[in-house]
This record gives sequence, structure tokens and C-alpha cells, in this order.
Amino acid sequence: MLLGIAATINAMAVDYTASAMVRVTSNTGYYSDFYYSESASLGALNGNTMNFEGRNVALYALNGTAKLQIIEGANLDGVQLGLMTDNGTDYTFNVSYVEGTNPLYLMDSETGVNYLLDGTSFTIENLPTNSTIEDRFTLGRPSAPVTGYTVTPNTAGYATFSAAEATEIPTGATAYTGTISGEELLLNQITGNYVPANTGVIVAGVAGTPYNFAIYNGSVAAIDDNDLKATSTYNTSMENVFVLKGDAFLEYVGTNALAANKAYIQLPVAGSNNAPKRIRMVINGTTAVDNVEAESAKAEKFVEDGQVLIKRGEIIYNVQGQIVK
Repeated sequence: MLLGIAATINAMAVDYTASAMVRVTSNTGYYSDFYYSESASLGALNGNTMNFEGRNVALYALNGTAKLQIIEGANLDGVQLGLMTDNGTDYTFNVSYVEGTNPLYLMDSETGVNYLLDGTSFTIENLPTNSTIEDRFTLGRPSAPVTGYTVTPNTAGYATFSAAEATEIPTGATAYTGTISGEELLLNQITGNYVPANTGVIVAGVAGTPYNFAIYNGSVAAIDDNDLKATSTYNTSMENVFVLKGDAFLEYVGTNALAANKAYIQLPVAGSNNAPKRIRMVINGTTAVDNVEAESAKAEKFVEDGQVLIKRGEIIYNVQGQIVK
């Protein structure tokens, strides 16, 4: 009867992104069939309830408290699956009647990803006997592995950046850590080629130019003296948080989480009534752009070979305040 229902569903004029039957068989010989169909035209998750009467083994989808043997919906990515086991320990999954342009996978939180392609067969061993498992398996699509991060400096030539992994500083960009000193953030250039994992930095480069910070799988020592924090450490209860705007840091007054893979600074909460409204960046050992332009009303900005430069007198500076020879 279920095969007939499945055939009827598949015979309908529907453009499936994914559709299949999955049969799970215990090493005791008992089995259960589960069906799913995904299409943009199918709406919210719905389906037919699993009949557990007389069953030894069952594979089903969870929709709230409902346990469904046949499901359909516009998006089945992330649907939680349940498995009822008998006194067997090893379960073989066989996939058939596959349709669609974007197959789903059985995501197992303990053993990884299993393809749900036509003719696929795989076995999951050492499952608990006579149990109901509803926190391990989902339908899904594995995310493509992250290989790097794109960082684009703002119109002033600066951006903030952080990542959970160590990354390689690309050619043309300069990365700085920073320490707070009064109303200034003193920038210190990273001397190596890598930004350590979970480290907030300032990236300086050509305004509007994307730089790819590729993930580096080697070991990179942490940097201790750094007041730039990765936005992954931020929570909305924090006070005195400052984020980059142009070429300075301004107090963040929003109520949302900060953007991922950026950086922020936080001033001590004590004495917060006297907190500055603006924290400027000063490159340690050089003259910051603010200082370069303040020293002379005749400072001129111009672009040469795609790089923003500042000329004061006979001396030319880049946007980081460093002398260009």
C-alpha cells in the first residue's frame, strides 16, 4: 500500500528538489520504509503518521510531536528523524526511488554524512537496542567547507576581521592588533604572515578592494597584548562597545548581535559616563592619517596605481600613515 502511495506521489507533475524511499533493516531481519518528497510547490512540512502497531523497527520524521512515515515539504533540510530499534545492533539503510536536482543526506551527529542517492547502501553499527533515538539523525545538506574569508576595506581603507581559524594575510593588505590608550587605539602591525585564530585585527588596504584571508592549517601563536576582540565573543548585554566607522571607532548603540568575522573594542564599564564618543586609530611608530592631515591644511589625497595616497609638502603617505618612497 505504501509503495502505491509513493508511486502516486512521484507520478504527480512536481519538480522535486529531492525525493526518495529509505529502507532501514535491522540485523535481526526486521525493516521499516520511510518516504520523503521536497519541492518548492509543497509548502510546510506535512505527511502521514507512522503506525507503530506491531512494529519492531521504525524510521520516521518528527514534526512537533507527530511521527511521520511519509513526509513532503518545500524545505526538508534540517528535518529531525527518529529511529526505533529492536534487539539488533546494526542497521542497514538502502535508498531507492530517488528523484530531484539537489539530493538530501542522512546527517548522523556521531558518524557523519551519508549520501541518499539511488542505490546507496550503508550500515550504522553498534546502535542501542530496544531504544527510541530522536536526537541523532536529520535530513540535510552538508555545508561546503570554508576555505577563506573575504575582507573589504571601507572608504577610508580599513576593515575589522576575525575568524575561528588561523588565516593567511594576503598580499596588498596589512593586519594590525591594537591596544587602547585613552582615546586612541594604538595599532601594531603583525610581523608574520598569519592572523591567529579568534584574534581581532584591523585590516588596512585599498578602499573597496576585496582581500581573501585563506584558512591556514598550521600552528600560529596567540597574540596576548590585543584589545581588538572577535565579534564571536560579543553579547548584547555588553556596555561601552565600540565598532569601526570610517577611520575611527564609534560607540555601538544598536541592540543586535555584531556581524560575524569582525572585531570590536570595549572600554572599562567603570566611569562609563566619561567614555569618549570616538576612538581614533594611531599606528605605533608612525604618524596616523589623522595626524598627517591635521599637521597641514595643504595635505592632499590622490589615487595612484589604485592606491589612496596623501601628500603633505614633499612627503607622500599611504592611508596607514606610512611614508611611501
